[in-house]
Amino acid sequence: MNIAIMQSDSLPLDKAKINYFLSQARKEKAKIFVLPEYVLNRFFKELEKMPLGFIKKQTSHQVKLLKKLSEVYDMTIIAPLIMVKGDNVYKVIGKFYKNSVRYYYSQVFMPYSHWNEDKFFSKKENKPMVFSVGNIRFGVMFGFESHFDDFWEYFRDKKVDCILIPSVGTFGSHKRWFEMLKSRAFMNNMYVVRVNRVGTFEDWEFYGNSFVIDPEGECVNMLGSSEEMAISDIKKEKVKEARKEWKFLKLYKNIEF
Repeated sequence: MNIAIMQSDSLPLDKAKINYFLSQARKEKAKIFVLPEYVLNRFFKELEKMPLGFIKKQTSHQVKLLKKLSEVYDMTIIAPLIMVKGDNVYKVIGKFYKNSVRYYYSQVFMPYSHWNEDKFFSKKENKPMVFSVGNIRFGVMFGFESHFDDFWEYFRDKKVDCILIPSVGTFGSHKRWFEMLKSRAFMNNMYVVRVNRVGTFEDWEFYGNSFVIDPEGECVNMLGSSEEMAISDIKKEKVKEARKEWKFLKLYKNIEF
């Protein structure tokens, strides 16, 4: 199954541009189209200073657009958004297919003084998103959440074949992210897809380098640092072969202390 990953800058996300990328993805028979964090809304440091009403209106417009695009191109679109409900602000990942949408609410936020999402966002408990397209079982989580073992254990238990990770990396962290997720892909014998933002905020540079790692821990696709798209073939048989060879999932269940 082909999936498309698109690196982009923040708003405004030009309709002609996203239509172009979606049309190219459809030509390649992609079934899923994934966007990074903080593309359909402004970057976090900008959101902190914005009126909630503006953010809410912005998101409402994007939701309508994504529903329409998903229907026009007959494709599942995975896109992070900022939701506002009353005085609460949530970071979510939307799964859009035709005229329906399902949301996953982020469960773990960065707590750092220079990037304190934990202080800004509200939490709404829910399980990490799992869904199937064809014979491939997908899981979805945010970039920061991929640091924590509990998410990977959950996806293992759900027999997920491919993890989609929208993210927003900066400060030259590419090598650390690549090595971490490469290890996770191999240890869990699943595809790991990181989709990262490009562009800048003040002197912060979002470097892109989105990538796809296969169930053997090998990189099969990597983008550069500009706005671009990649198509990757996710093979169920490759997941089965890796799990049969390494037997990690079976052995995890037998570990007791």
